[in-house]
Amino acid sequence: MNIDFKRLRLGLAAITMAGLTMAAGPAFAGPTYTFSVSEGTQPSNVGVITLTQVNSTTVDVLVDLIDTTLPLPRYGFINTGGPHTPFAFTLAGTESGVSATFIQPAGGTYTFGLFSLSTNDGGATPFGTFGISIDSTAGNGTSNAYFGDLEFQVTRTSGLSTDDFITNAAIDPGSSGPAYFAADLTNGYGNTGSQAWKEWNGTSVPEPGSLMLLSSALVGLGLLGRRRNRQNPV
Repeated sequence: MNIDFKRLRLGLAAITMAGLTMAAGPAFAGPTYTFSVSEGTQPSNVGVITLTQVNSTTVDVLVDLIDTTLPLPRYGFINTGGPHTPFAFTLAGTESGVSATFIQPAGGTYTFGLFSLSTNDGGATPFGTFGISIDSTAGNGTSNAYFGDLEFQVTRTSGLSTDDFITNAAIDPGSSGPAYFAADLTNGYGNTGSQAWKEWNGTSVPEPGSLMLLSSALVGLGLLGRRRNRQNPV
C-alpha cells in the first residue's frame, strides 16, 4: 500500500487549523436566532425578532412587525415611560462599551421622537426588568407611536455574539417572565401594552465563516480520500 505521507500531513494540518480557528473565535460563531412567538397585549404573531452576527463585536437586531403598511399600519412602538419602554433586552457579561446604530428608522429618528440605547434598566410590566432599553424622546401614547419595523445594530467593544442575548434573570414579584425581549406596542386603536418573546424557535443557523471553514476541512478530507482510492484500487 502506497501512502503519500506528505499529502496526508498537509490534509490533517488543514483540518486542524480550521478546527482551531473555529474554536479560537467564539464571538464570530454566533448563530442566527429567530423569535416569532410572543405573548402579551397583542397577537402572538405580532412580530418576528431576528438576531444576526455582523462581526466579532456587532449583532444586528431586527424587529419585523406583522403589518406596518401606511396609511393605516396595524402595529407600532410606543413610549409610556416608567414600567414600560419601547423595547428592552438583556446581555450576558458587561454592559460597558455597549452602543447602538439605528437602521430603521434611520438614525433612530421618526416623526415624533428619537430612539436611543440606554444601559439603564428597562421595565416591561408584567415581564420584569431588562438590562438594556431602547428609549424614545416621544410623548406617551399611540398618537406619538412609531409605526414601522425596528432595526438596530448593537456593538460591544469587548466582543458580542448572538449567544450573549439572554433572558432577564431578575424577575419582579408577580411578573410573568423571564423573557429575551419585550416591547411596548400599540395596535393603533388604543389597545396598548407590553409584549414579550420568551424563546427562540426553529433551528439556529451557524455563522457563514464557520460554515466555510468546516466546508474547507470536509473538502480536504474528500480530496485526500480520492487520492488514496486512485493509488489503492480494489
